[in-house]
Amino acid sequence: MATLAPELIREIVEFSVEGSLSHAANLAAISHDFHEWTRPILSRTLMYYDSGSETQWPVPLDKLPKWLEANGRYVRNLIWGIELNTGNLLSVLKECSGITNLAVWVDTSENDLTIILPILSTLRLSQFSIDLYELFDKHDFSKREASCVAFRAITHLDIIRPINAWKEMEGVAHLPHLTHLSIPRSDPAIRVANVALEECKSLKVLVTVADIAYTEDSPVQASQTDLPSVLWRYGDIRHEDPRLVAFDCDGVADWVNGSIGKKNMWALADEIVERRLKNRTPLADNPDGAPN
Repeated sequence: MATLAPELIREIVEFSVEGSLSHAANLAAISHDFHEWTRPILSRTLMYYDSGSETQWPVPLDKLPKWLEANGRYVRNLIWGIELNTGNLLSVLKECSGITNLAVWVDTSENDLTIILPILSTLRLSQFSIDLYELFDKHDFSKREASCVAFRAITHLDIIRPINAWKEMEGVAHLPHLTHLSIPRSDPAIRVANVALEECKSLKVLVTVADIAYTEDSPVQASQTDLPSVLWRYGDIRHEDPRLVAFDCDGVADWVNGSIGKKNMWALADEIVERRLKNRTPLADNPDGAPN
């Protein structure tokens, strides 16, 4: 009986487990070869977070150095949302030089985020979710902060602190590759979003997010009432800009979806904006609270 070449078997295994960590884990237990073939996929996303209803702690801290030594080079996505000393995060970043997607959600009253800036400059991040002001220990994210090497390749930026004025984040207009921006939704943020759409020349999508935990299958839902009703209260808001999208979103679940190749907030926003541009429609098709 003819047997398949190992290289072909590997391709089949890698294709079959893409996007399914549980499937990859099951196959990894079959043999040494299967374990080695699936290890890069199983190690691609590292998650430490506590969302209240769910805690993700994949490797005990005392075993983490050994795990990172063996698998750190495979990590591309990291979410750090637990109340641990920032030094632990620094240790992880040092061993995971290939990270391109990073989310840091910690209590900054007890953690000094500025210590991770030097190591961030050695990475080539394309997606970043963080409190920018705590990262630089300043109240504003200006052009000077935007020039930091850590931001040289950022395309998707999620600012998790509420924004009250454009001055607080005007540096985003100087990020050379920024195409997607997300800020927490609020009345002041809507005005800021209006300025950002004017000032950020390469911006394709601007998402305003209300972080809400969902129990349904989809962690992201398009908000068809909140944002338009807010927009129509202001006569000077450019409400017809198709790039402005509103989501109600479970932040952790959405990030996890994106990290394993499933549809997330950014992908959904791209679809909405593309559809609007194609159909030449405004923010929403006759949303509740908006005039015809």
